Amino acid sequence: MLASGLVEPGAGAPGAVVAFIAVNFGVGGSRLFKVSGPVDDPRVEELGGATTIDLGRFRRELEQELEPALEAMKHLGGAARITQPAQDWVCDYVRRHLRDREGVEVD
Repeated sequence: MLASGLVEPGAGAPGAVVAFIAVNFGVGGSRLFKVSGPVDDPRVEELGGATTIDLGRFRRELEQELEPALEAMKHLGGAARITQPAQDWVCDYVRRHLRDREGVEVD
């Protein structure tokens, strides 16, 4: 997991997650994935092969994408902040994506 952020659900808001994951396939190279969306049903998308790994940019992007969830939570009276999601939880979404879409099992 290269960069990640989570706004926990609460105060009637669903919460949100954004994470950037690199999967190394050994000799086959590495692939980058973005996990984002509501905590209960995030989507997984593969980033292009020429994506530059810029951790600062990933962090800024995830903060911008999580801002609406923070504001919604605050508007509903909740105390919101960006925390780190569990790595296994986020990586499981990428594993399922690869298994279901490509039949690829990743440990």
